[in-house]
Amino acid sequence: MTVSPGRAIATILMTFTLPMWLAGCVQSGTSSAHTPSSSAAVATASAPPTPSKVSGPIPARTRVVLYWRTFGVDGLYAASWTGTLYKVPTVDLVQGELAFQSPDGSRLAIGDTVYDTSSGAISRLPFDGTTTYVSVTWADDSQHVCLTKPLPGQGSPSEISYVSPGSPAVVLGRFGSQGQQVPGATVLACVATSNRVVVANVGGLNDTSDVWVLDTTTGAIQYHRSYPTSTKTNGNVGVFVVASPDGQFLAETDAATGSATIRRVADDSVVGRLSGMEVHGFSWHGDLVLATSRPPDLSIVNSTTTDPGLIDWRTGRTVWHSPPSGASFGGRLAAQPGGEGIALDLRVGQHEGIWMVGPDGQGHAVDQDIQFLVTVLIGLV
Repeated sequence: MTVSPGRAIATILMTFTLPMWLAGCVQSGTSSAHTPSSSAAVATASAPPTPSKVSGPIPARTRVVLYWRTFGVDGLYAASWTGTLYKVPTVDLVQGELAFQSPDGSRLAIGDTVYDTSSGAISRLPFDGTTTYVSVTWADDSQHVCLTKPLPGQGSPSEISYVSPGSPAVVLGRFGSQGQQVPGATVLACVATSNRVVVANVGGLNDTSDVWVLDTTTGAIQYHRSYPTSTKTNGNVGVFVVASPDGQFLAETDAATGSATIRRVADDSVVGRLSGMEVHGFSWHGDLVLATSRPPDLSIVNSTTTDPGLIDWRTGRTVWHSPPSGASFGGRLAAQPGGEGIALDLRVGQHEGIWMVGPDGQGHAVDQDIQFLVTVLIGLV
């Protein structure tokens, strides 16, 4: 997923790679409702002490999640999906700049500079994400990128482009409407393996008015869905939408009902429902969702973050629940490439840490007392 410029620096956990060029069980077709079972066996884990051992350079082809222990040029670390910690070479970071990691963590883009997170080698992007307000979303193959460039003027659309290694960006079209505090067009999924880009028009409080699926080769609109934007009784916001990293599913959390619908893009059918839940993101192939409990018609704020859980949306079974009551999801998460693991930032008591959770329900903190993660899954935080 991608991030709007005003929110991107908080989103380090979710992006995919550039090479040298910068170098449900709801059965298919059904729509029966499912509610997370309170009687299902739920695995939890308490936070272990922060590991003291930090290894040297990240080994080649080791997939990692990037995070700031402290926000500064030498404060960047990485955690593998097995929990090993690594120190990332120094990066040239200025406060307020946007940072985007590749899904496998091998690259980090800051402005027009791309760092190899193992060697520290530098390459360049064919644009400057700092001066042109370009939002970067790495594709699932960790080779291509999707770009979002707001056009000048209040209420103007944003230009969506797709970039192949070594080639100029291909403009796919102009979408959405952006303005002060309003992101406008936002890439929810950039999928090179199936030649699709999922784009949403997002309002100031994550309300979504439209979702489009674009063909990366022609820019043709393969799918379009519109949503009401004033479902709450106070007239505030409507539906919050996130996409699975492969672009196959949408999760639509309705602000009025406080419940989420899982929709299959291929045939626009509802394949699952999670009553009283808000979905924040999917696992890599969309089998599991990270969700929090949500009352209907939530006022003042438009999102819930307390006591997150990992749910199999097809059965409604909660496979993992955050440690004792009061743990708070910070809004940044990443899907394990090719797997079903989820990484997230979680505040437990006074400790802000990275947690990694597997589909077996085993969850643990891999590092604590961090500032925040660099994410790549969804950027609406």
